[in-house]
Amino acid sequence: MKQFTLGKVLGLLLIVNAGLFFAQKSLAEDSQNVDFIALAKSIVKNDAKENAERERVSKLALAEQKRLLRQTNQEIAEEEKEKQRLKALFDKNEDDIATLQEKLDLASGTLGEVFGVAKESALDLIPSLEDSMTSAQFPDRITALRFAETSKVPTLLELQALFSSFESEIVESGKIELLDLPVVALDGKTSPKQVLRIGTFSAMDERGNYLAWDLSKQQLSELPTQPSETFSQIPQLDTAIPTTLLIDPTRGELFALLDREPTLQERIAQGGNIGYIIIALGLIGLLIGLYQLLKLLKAELGVRKQLQSQDLRQDNPLGRVLHAVKSADVENDNDALELKVDEAVMAELANLEQGQSFLKLLAAVAPLLGLLGTVVGMIATFQSISVFGTSDPKLMASGISQALMTTVLGLVVAVPILFAHSVLTSRSRRIVQILQQKSFGALGSLNQTDSKAA
Repeated sequence: MKQFTLGKVLGLLLIVNAGLFFAQKSLAEDSQNVDFIALAKSIVKNDAKENAERERVSKLALAEQKRLLRQTNQEIAEEEKEKQRLKALFDKNEDDIATLQEKLDLASGTLGEVFGVAKESALDLIPSLEDSMTSAQFPDRITALRFAETSKVPTLLELQALFSSFESEIVESGKIELLDLPVVALDGKTSPKQVLRIGTFSAMDERGNYLAWDLSKQQLSELPTQPSETFSQIPQLDTAIPTTLLIDPTRGELFALLDREPTLQERIAQGGNIGYIIIALGLIGLLIGLYQLLKLLKAELGVRKQLQSQDLRQDNPLGRVLHAVKSADVENDNDALELKVDEAVMAELANLEQGQSFLKLLAAVAPLLGLLGTVVGMIATFQSISVFGTSDPKLMASGISQALMTTVLGLVVAVPILFAHSVLTSRSRRIVQILQQKSFGALGSLNQTDSKAA
């Protein structure tokens, strides 16, 4: 009985605990649902506020845009009215100008043609004066002729300035004057110098340097390269002694081309390595030729002294040959004596003709090297043509310059060497001829002496 009662009690307790557990869980879920609903209401309320604020801002912006549109339309209307007013004023001014032009034509009569011719003449004269060296002396003439670039009627003073400009240019073109004018130096600095102006063609400073007319700066400037025929003593022109001066009808353009002409060093450099080899061979040949010429002159002088002296001297070829003949230890053997004489002459001949064969070789090799340089230059030219075409001649200039300069250098070296070889050969032959004559003469006299003694 007690056990049954205890079991019932435990069962009731379990039922009560389960009921309490489920009751607490239901209360917790109801509490969560209440929090979610409040949060949702708060979010909806905030969104409504933001939307209302956005709507208010949009309405304000729309009102501002409408105001600006009305203001812009009003300004456009005002500008359109101003445009119509200005157009009417422009048309009225055009009519007034046409009316005044008719009155001017009626009042001027044939002077209108005169004014037109004057303006055309002034427009033609302005470029001529700008390109004239006399503008350095009269810089205000061009300013006085600017009326030709306007539509107004020229005044009497302007017409007189036009006549004066024509007259002064004609008169100054026939004068040679010493003037103090500003000159632009090669370093770009401008300084006053004493300038000799020769008409409208040429000018030079006190040092005799020719000047060019700078059209852009309207000033005289020094030429970077001066002509070879310069004259440094300008005061001599004040005397009555005739003097020759160069003139440039192009007002300095021809003299300016001198700066483009290559110098001697530049021309030699155009020949390239082959050109330098030719020049080196030419210098070697020149040194050998000079040395041999001095040697032959000394030998010829010694032979002449030996011809005038009875004493045999060892400082000249003739003395050595005659000494060899007289010292020959051969008795009654003409063949042996002749052989001895030939040996002595041949020994001197080798000394006298030393270097002549090398000069002859140089005279033949130099043109061949020039021909080689020509071939190399033409190959370079054809290569540039194959790569770049013939549109730019400057690309072919290097090869053509080498082709021409090596030929020139070869001929320049060969011709003097040929003349030197000819001179040396003739002098050495003349000395050898004297040696042979005198040695055989001594041999004959020696044979006569031996025959008399026998």
